[in-house]
Amino acid sequence: MKFRIKSLFAVAALAASTAVPAATWTTYTFGPAESLGNVQGLKRILDDIEKSTNGEVKFRLRLAGSLPIQSTNITQAVGNGSILFADDGFFLGNVRIAGVLRLPMLLRTPQEYETAFKIMEPYINREFEQQGVVVLGHFLFPHQVAFSTKQLTKLDEMKGQKLRVSSPEQAAFVERMGGIPVTMGGPEVPSGLQTGTVDGVFTASAGGGKIWGDMLKYNYRLPVNYFDGFYIANKKAFDKLSPGIQQKMRDSVRRLAPSTTAQIYKEEDEVTAMLKSKGMVITLPAPADVDEATRRVSEYWDQWAREQGPEAVKALAEVRKALGR
Repeated sequence: MKFRIKSLFAVAALAASTAVPAATWTTYTFGPAESLGNVQGLKRILDDIEKSTNGEVKFRLRLAGSLPIQSTNITQAVGNGSILFADDGFFLGNVRIAGVLRLPMLLRTPQEYETAFKIMEPYINREFEQQGVVVLGHFLFPHQVAFSTKQLTKLDEMKGQKLRVSSPEQAAFVERMGGIPVTMGGPEVPSGLQTGTVDGVFTASAGGGKIWGDMLKYNYRLPVNYFDGFYIANKKAFDKLSPGIQQKMRDSVRRLAPSTTAQIYKEEDEVTAMLKSKGMVITLPAPADVDEATRRVSEYWDQWAREQGPEAVKALAEVRKALGR
């Protein structure tokens, strides 16, 4: 707790020390590189908001690692006003109910994700608001799949490998497959791969595959879970805006968020093909491996919900009923 408080003071001091006009909203992304689709999508939204509000709301975008804020603390940093706007993909430590959408092997297609999201949206918005945060929209990466420096061409080869995960739910999956889950932020992954702290990562080709691909040799494309992100704003700062400006911000996000998802999905196939051309071993999972992975992890779904409480049990039941799963 003391370290977290010091970190937040450091953020405030850094923000105060930079010559940023009071009308400018400091914005943070979990993406560590400007080449990433989520970063480019966020920049499109910020530019559109500045234009549509005639500069009444301006932004200064900071990449992951440029402020003393861990990706897992973005929700909290937006809620307490250290930053005022962000794309947030590592929110599960603060918004646990959203873990329904990250449960391994539960959601198989983008259509199933959208079906589940419509059910989960009011639950998620309510938990974000309890953190002092307003949700303005969301976007979606393709399935997170395993990349490794070690041979990984079938499910059993995951055993013993140290794999960087992006959520507790993903960690539970890795444990059930015999692997060793490791949690670390995106900026720490390159050094983790170089030192052997991790053997590989779970990510999408259009995400980590795009920036870490040269450090990895194998890609086992078992569709473990989707990775979604939310465009969020500090509630107090947002509420101070006029209703007209608020609506313009909502309209910009609603109109442009789908372009982030579309760009990322387009890049997924392109980057996967590029990595294969450079020598990466790309393996599609055998149907038997998909069935076995689902069998091993499906009991975890209800266990997870019970650990979160009655509301999570209710939400998961609604999602499973809608999916027939």
